[in-house]
Amino acid sequence: MSPRAAPTSAARPARSARKPRAQTDRARATQELRALAHPLRLRLVEEFAGEPRTTMQVAAAMGEPPTRLYHHVNALERAGILKLARTRQVRGTTEKYYEVAKKQLGAVTGPRVPGRMRGPLKHLAHVMFDEARTDLLAAISDSSNRAPGNPPVAFRMILNLSPAELSRVRKRLLAVLTQIRREHKRQPPPAEALRWALTVAFAPRGKAPQE
Repeated sequence: MSPRAAPTSAARPARSARKPRAQTDRARATQELRALAHPLRLRLVEEFAGEPRTTMQVAAAMGEPPTRLYHHVNALERAGILKLARTRQVRGTTEKYYEVAKKQLGAVTGPRVPGRMRGPLKHLAHVMFDEARTDLLAAISDSSNRAPGNPPVAFRMILNLSPAELSRVRKRLLAVLTQIRREHKRQPPPAEALRWALTVAFAPRGKAPQE
């Protein structure tokens, strides 16, 4: 048996360089999650997800006073979630147009969620599904904002999956969501378009019951 080869000096910098990058990635993701864990900021990201808009334009669309939004827009920009797309001079003032800076927020590589991210991630989950509940209850209470023959959908199912089946189902689910996003990315909405919210959770529930 030949002795195990010792790592070369050329390989060591590559391994040591990965650690700071991973730490930076986790710190960035944690900052994004903390910035998003607020109902108003989550709505702001949704409003800025289309064409670049000003805070004034978004405030009008949301029915909020602009003075309430400036702080939150600045926080989202500091977190790298929003970015300045362009500026325009109008009557001696500068209009700032913002857009969403990236497709995925709070994403890190690896099988585990770092401890420092768990609190912000839990808070964001509460915010997301509180918004989904609000949307669904409002749609049930008021049918004037939905197209005839297209009621809101609430669907829940429990799946007993082997590791291989879990991987296949997860990939299929993500592929469908990615395809829907691509088909509707930045498309100018027609005059009769309505806004619909899609919120999905796919999470473990423990071991499957045994017969």
